[in-house]
Amino acid sequence: MDDLIQCNKLTKSYSEQPILNEVSFSLRKGEHLTIVGPSGCGKSTLLRCLAGLESIDNGDIKLNGKSITSTRPENRSIVLMFQDSLLFPHLSVIENITYGLKRKKTPRKDRINEGLQMLEKVKLTRWKDAYPHELSGGQKQRVSLARALVLKPDLLLLDEPFSSLDASLRESLRGEVKEILRDENITSLFITHDRDEAIELADRLAVMNDGRLIQQGTPYDVVTYPSSSESARIIGEGLSLEEGFVPLHHVTAVPKDDRVSNNKDLVTIPGKVTALTVKNNSVCYRVSWEDGTVLVSSEASLEPGQDVFLRATRMHVHPYGPNLRTWSNTP
Repeated sequence: MDDLIQCNKLTKSYSEQPILNEVSFSLRKGEHLTIVGPSGCGKSTLLRCLAGLESIDNGDIKLNGKSITSTRPENRSIVLMFQDSLLFPHLSVIENITYGLKRKKTPRKDRINEGLQMLEKVKLTRWKDAYPHELSGGQKQRVSLARALVLKPDLLLLDEPFSSLDASLRESLRGEVKEILRDENITSLFITHDRDEAIELADRLAVMNDGRLIQQGTPYDVVTYPSSSESARIIGEGLSLEEGFVPLHHVTAVPKDDRVSNNKDLVTIPGKVTALTVKNNSVCYRVSWEDGTVLVSSEASLEPGQDVFLRATRMHVHPYGPNLRTWSNTP
């Protein structure tokens, strides 16, 4: 299948400070790519360059096989959805959604019909005549999404649109958004620094740091088998060691007096229980160690403040490097 968008060695600097460093990737029609990385790594700048709001210093952006590097933003079939909904306060919901169609001189009857159809898809039909100040945060983001999708862009860019919402609302809304994007066959590029969000929204996941894409692959592959210690610290679920990475499902916590000494088949790392929590109806322990924290299970009953060892077998230490596994629900 041909690529919808191709980005080749994109570079961007501000005041001689590199922000994007030869960023390359491609997206197929209907594919959903999520880029995860720490704040300040260049994620938002990348989206702004794709949308045409920022120029690139070097490289090329192709959409449907044609270079759009010099194309004005309004002439690119790309829509950027920001962190804030940015709705017009003096316009009703239906007027906000159809604003872009009005600027494109779509006949009023047609744009109202299209707007109402999109309102139904985001479950806001009864709010069509409401104004932004009458909406909740989640409703505002649904309106913003509808306003973007009604334009039928080739590519939808989402710049952490759920970051201002509470956790439970974020979880429900991102599921709805993924379903709508699939139903509409919209290609999307989503950026976030939230690991769970990145995994749930992605068909393909990329890790970004210091203006570079340091790993790309399926969500399971990237999270469970990071290609470098740098990627492991950002997205990996497990223990990042010098010799490789131990996926979280192979790590357990044991009391300090339960250590098996001189066993070369085991990796044993000292740590301390900092918190107890419940995940998927199971008790888990937040354990801090010298290079970070992990959320693990234990066959023993542990207490916050207790010294423990994080334990795994050496056969489960995966060396860093490219991995060719495909998405799977099993290890």
